Amino acid sequence: MTVLLGVAHGSKDPASQEVVRDLLARTAALRPGLRAVAAYVDNASPSIRSALHDLVAEGVDDVVVLPVLLTPASHSKTAVAASVRAGRPDHPGLRLRYGRPLGPHPVLVEVLASRLAQAGARDEDPVVLVAGGALDPDANAAVASTARLLFEGRPWPSVDIAFASTARPSVPEALTRLRSQGHVRASIARYFLGPGFLPRLVATQAASVDGLEVVVSEPLGASDGLAGLLAGRFDEVLGGDIRMNCDACLYRIALPGRESAVGAPQEPHTHPDDA
Repeated sequence: MTVLLGVAHGSKDPASQEVVRDLLARTAALRPGLRAVAAYVDNASPSIRSALHDLVAEGVDDVVVLPVLLTPASHSKTAVAASVRAGRPDHPGLRLRYGRPLGPHPVLVEVLASRLAQAGARDEDPVVLVAGGALDPDANAAVASTARLLFEGRPWPSVDIAFASTARPSVPEALTRLRSQGHVRASIARYFLGPGFLPRLVATQAASVDGLEVVVSEPLGASDGLAGLLAGRFDEVLGGDIRMNCDACLYRIALPGRESAVGAPQEPHTHPDDA
């Protein structure tokens, strides 16, 4: 039996973990007989290592690991990928395969647009798509790509990007720029799977800019559309058709300021459960 192991970033917020479990349950429902279980890079249990150990102890001999992540950031390229690599010698009788992250993808864009509409975003107001932010330029570029897809064919005058941490522009920087352009209202699309520290931080940051009324959408949450996307990623692995885009990967290409990352060893993230 093949098991889908969905690996999310992890949050100490139980509601965030519930979103992951809900998404995996919806995904399993789309593939009769499929079992889908969760693991986390950090901040929640089980770790990838613990989850694989438990599955093998149950007699599972085939696992497809999918990063339940919105961008091709370092977690999908290093932490999760390295854990998969480490799992092979740990469990020599286990067939272990790895797929690609969720985004960018039009399904995510449609959910973002729906969440904006539910929040009361106005057609005439600019939108800022806010993600967590990464040291990996490829991941941040994926957010820019998603923002452009969110803009195309929709009435908003612009869709800019901002990041809650690590990368720029920050949320206050992006909103201040809109205010300087004469806007008095704006909408923020929170590009996060579920609730947690960073989504809450974005709401706080949005309220910090005087003279601008800001509508903030809810995170994506679990939905049948996202479940269909995750099921598609699972099917790619089974069919041997995993379409990774490595053209801008900082571990392969020397990017400005990140040249030392080329060829760097990829190590699993140290999860508290594995210490």
